[in-house]
Amino acid sequence: MDLYPFQKRVYELISAGRSVILQAPTGAGKTRAALYPFLRSWAEGAEFPRKCVYSVPMRVLANQFYDEFEGLVRRYGWQRDMDVTIQTGARPEDPKLEGNLIFTTIDQTLSNFLNIPYALSLRQGNLNAGAIASSYLVFDELHLFDPETTLPTTLHLLRSLRGIVPFLVMTATFSTDRVKALAKDLGAEALVLTTEEAAAIPSQQKTRHIGTVDGLLTAGAVLARHQTRSIAICNTVNRAQALYEDLCQRKDADVQVRLLHSRFLRSDRDTAEAWLRREFGKDKSQYIAESAILVATQVIEVGVDITSEALHTEIAPAASVIQRAGRCARYRDEAGEVFVYRVPPNAKGEPNYAPYHSSLESRICELTWQALQNNDARPCDFGGELAIVDQAHGEADRAMIDKWRATRGALAARVADTVAAQERGAAAELIRQVDSRTVIVHPAPEEIENPWALDGFGIFRGSLLGAYDDLEALADQAGEPWIMMTAEPVPEDEESQTTRTIWRWRHIRDKQDLPAALLVAVNPALARYRSDMGFQLGVPGDPNWCSPPRERTKRRESYPPYRRETIVEHVSRMMRVYQSNYYDHGEDQKRLALADEVRYATNRLEQRSGWPAGALDRLTRLAIAVHDLGKLDVRWQGWAHRWQAEVSKLRRVDLTIAENYLAAHTDYDSQNEAERALNYKLGRLRPNHAAESAAAAVEALLSLAGDAGLARAVLTAIIAHHGAGAKGAHGAFRAHRASPQVVEEILREAELQEVHAGKVIWTFPEGEELVNRKVHPNSDAELLAYLLIVRTLRMADQRSQESM
Repeated sequence: MDLYPFQKRVYELISAGRSVILQAPTGAGKTRAALYPFLRSWAEGAEFPRKCVYSVPMRVLANQFYDEFEGLVRRYGWQRDMDVTIQTGARPEDPKLEGNLIFTTIDQTLSNFLNIPYALSLRQGNLNAGAIASSYLVFDELHLFDPETTLPTTLHLLRSLRGIVPFLVMTATFSTDRVKALAKDLGAEALVLTTEEAAAIPSQQKTRHIGTVDGLLTAGAVLARHQTRSIAICNTVNRAQALYEDLCQRKDADVQVRLLHSRFLRSDRDTAEAWLRREFGKDKSQYIAESAILVATQVIEVGVDITSEALHTEIAPAASVIQRAGRCARYRDEAGEVFVYRVPPNAKGEPNYAPYHSSLESRICELTWQALQNNDARPCDFGGELAIVDQAHGEADRAMIDKWRATRGALAARVADTVAAQERGAAAELIRQVDSRTVIVHPAPEEIENPWALDGFGIFRGSLLGAYDDLEALADQAGEPWIMMTAEPVPEDEESQTTRTIWRWRHIRDKQDLPAALLVAVNPALARYRSDMGFQLGVPGDPNWCSPPRERTKRRESYPPYRRETIVEHVSRMMRVYQSNYYDHGEDQKRLALADEVRYATNRLEQRSGWPAGALDRLTRLAIAVHDLGKLDVRWQGWAHRWQAEVSKLRRVDLTIAENYLAAHTDYDSQNEAERALNYKLGRLRPNHAAESAAAAVEALLSLAGDAGLARAVLTAIIAHHGAGAKGAHGAFRAHRASPQVVEEILREAELQEVHAGKVIWTFPEGEELVNRKVHPNSDAELLAYLLIVRTLRMADQRSQESM
């Protein structure tokens, strides 16, 4: 397969374990450069991470990459023999990051690394960080990451993983100095295409002018310059909807007009995007419409492979304007004109740069206008685009890098505190201020079992606040008893890994209730949905309309029941899924052995930290062997035997177990109402076992680890193998008299003959000494070791039950 020179260089660096920050123009083939090293290593079985996490700033981009992946792979010349998944707020199809190639949003990636995952409970908060730390990481469109929150945390993550896994950061519109400075700080290679290198790429051999228009973007301005294909981009959905309606009224009969923004149902969005790809795509022989105009928002700013003769856009930061311009004269030998307009004033008479609200963003928009005026009437190639970006963003970029360097220590401490405390509120500082709310429409929200299973609309909090007065007035006029409701999860059972989330609904009675509501249900009489316009708030609607269920390609409808097994059987099953490939029947998917998934990262972490080769594998096997030692306690076994007697009565079959049967799990069907009631009754009598397991095994861990940091990492993994926030305080423990023989057997199953069963502590009182022996989150080596071990331990634990 032929590669451009820069793609070949990326492959050489990444496959050698190096990391790269790549700056190349839109349409140059950055996605191909990113995926080629992973796909080739997968096909050839080369030494490389066996998982790729591809992070983007917007859901629409993740959707596009996921939906188009099969075609991408076919074009690249590889067969699709891997599990390709998507994980976003709107499509939470891989919440445990079990796929091999995962397209996701940066919010999901960072929340997982910080142990506050958006898609899992806090109890499972430590499950996915190890997947991030062991994957080849791709960060696309980095210039769109929030410079105050998302970007610094991403840079911290990459600094933490230097030398552990390769990463590729991509952008078309960073300032050149910023690219080089970040590469130096991250230990990466800066790869910036020159104007000549970019011009040699066929897709860049075209002519494009970018100029300013001292006025507002109107239907008249679009129609006056329209030939056969035009695109108009507004900064807000409301302005895009208004422009679309005006164009529909004023256009000629032979002109097709379509609207695309973030507030469409998926089926309608798919229809609009299919029309867009056909009518604005590279293959003009596929065009059906004689003349077409697209009105859109930022949803087409990145990753959409379309072209036009004229592109109209409201002023935005230069990086965004250049990205939008990439949808004009995109292909070889084309010519196009880009017109940049001012934005309407706000209530204070100042330019309304929304959604670019901050003073910094407003300043960049003003500098962008100046830079574009300096470039008026001159063709704009890659070098010209970088000049505009440097002029508009250079000042802010230098300030951002200086600030990040100066506050790196404080940021590292904040990240460590967040990982340790699992503080969800830290997301506003470390990921991004969540200004968007998910809005669904339903006449009776109390009847919804899972509100996140409905197809919702993402709406900025400010837009909801601004619309509330109109909604309230409309509700009064229509005699509607309620306006909005929000849902909150009822606290879950900490012992259950299968209990579904129960939602509690409450009314939103004024604006003050909105900021804390991440999901909002709107009365359908106060909103309207049209397949061509999308979702509109504050417009009379059908009182019976409701948001449809979200389509999911993968969904497990029920959880398998637990079946009784001894501690030896449980460890044996866990070792199989750790060391061997595993077939996930629920997802109809073959999974790699867990040891294979983390091997690349563990080998390099050992090298970077000066630990003996294979140390993390041995300690992971020890964690698997001893993680349930706490269940050898006579009280825990007494509870298990009583449970088996009680469930025997319910099922009317003898499920009792012998006195020397040391159980790891009992028979339990969470789908059975009677057994759920029994679990509620007896579950409170079940002793804890996680910290107790760590206390019983602490001497064995210290003996095998040979390093205090490694010992803390594996000790913490055992303490937290059922709850990420476990503190480490343990109860009293007295081992069953058959325990020594069981311990010898589980050590053999884990292939740890060098560990002597006599190292186990067979009896001890309750205590808190382990609280101060847990991992130090501010130590990168300890933290990464813990995250890799606990990921493997918890996944092996869960998969061992699914494979029974």
